[in-house]
Amino acid sequence: MKTFLTLCLVAISCSLMAAPIHLDLESSSSLYRDHLLKNKKFFKENNPSIEKALMWGNRLAQWLELENSRRAADRQLRLTSQGTRRGIPIDSPSIYSDKTVAKELQNLTEQLPGPMIDVLNGENFPAQLPIGDADFVVFARKVDRNYQSAARYKSLLPYMSYYKQAKSKDIRAYHYFKENKWTPEKFKEFDTFTEEIKTELKFLLTQLCLNSGETQLGCQRSVQKAETQKKLPKFFEDFFEIGEQTWNDFFVIPEDAARKDITWRTPDRAEIPFNTPEAERFIPYLRDNIQDEFKFNDWSLTLRFGTFANGPRLKFETGTVPHVDRLGGNNIVMDSNQSIEEYESQWVIRHEFGHVLGLPDCYHEFYDTNLNAFVNYQLDTTDLMCSRAGNMNERIYIELEKNYFNP
Repeated sequence: MKTFLTLCLVAISCSLMAAPIHLDLESSSSLYRDHLLKNKKFFKENNPSIEKALMWGNRLAQWLELENSRRAADRQLRLTSQGTRRGIPIDSPSIYSDKTVAKELQNLTEQLPGPMIDVLNGENFPAQLPIGDADFVVFARKVDRNYQSAARYKSLLPYMSYYKQAKSKDIRAYHYFKENKWTPEKFKEFDTFTEEIKTELKFLLTQLCLNSGETQLGCQRSVQKAETQKKLPKFFEDFFEIGEQTWNDFFVIPEDAARKDITWRTPDRAEIPFNTPEAERFIPYLRDNIQDEFKFNDWSLTLRFGTFANGPRLKFETGTVPHVDRLGGNNIVMDSNQSIEEYESQWVIRHEFGHVLGLPDCYHEFYDTNLNAFVNYQLDTTDLMCSRAGNMNERIYIELEKNYFNP
């Protein structure tokens, strides 16, 4: 943080470092499409591979819409569902750039059937699919995934400075040391390790050091100095503690985000006020999704609908990225273009309500200058606040209990 502030003071303007609009790591293609369209004057078209991947994705979306308009409800083609949730594990991050998008385009050109490529390149949509439904969906998912990588790359590129700074919160080194039970005592044996292991450990220690806000060069020098002075055990101990704090920041409700209007006096039930939506059909949408998600063992959270000057409320905007105005905030803003019947919308309202309760996102994204690529991952793919593959769990319950249970 200290390094970040210093850079801002030195820079002509901190505006380039402004935080980008919140885009969930597993945002849908339709959300990216709306986002790019709504902000098209802001984004430059200067990369042929990115633009071609976007074109293919847009053509695919139009094709699917046309094809599904001809089909009965039980024969609709779907690229996503609750069953396709997979998550992005911390030890298998998503790495994408203009080069990875270009490489995947080449792979798709070699894999896709000719008639499918022709349509994606602009030829008329056929009266029926050129291949079977199952094969079409397999290929379509690959095209769609590359579209999402291209759309995300284009969306994040204007905020490059921000994402370079975000490297300081990359906690993979801390996660590695924790999972493999490294201790200061083990580093006392450093001189006995093979050169290969020493090199790997020094790289990881450098990455761990970055969590302090120090520069890459500064961390490399600090690791080298600690090795020369035989002080690696102390170095590890100090920076592991900083890494642990960085990790915890992804899970802990900040003090200024804790709500004051939650009633939780008995072990089995908590209650939160919620402004009654103008349209009655949104009441079961909120109740069925939020109350279904936020329960654990015998405990449950109940929405108390009414009129409240300072209570959560649901809003809709056309083409917006779903979000809450701040951690612990009241305004849940959803995209009016998206049907509340879709799984995408149902997951998003559950996740965004977690932010209303003060829970932060537990995923991370940054730009790696060594890879010349964006990198992102989820700290726990089983956790609702980290991943679309996640749900309400004991970790979330304990954090809510710590902040809100007041018998």
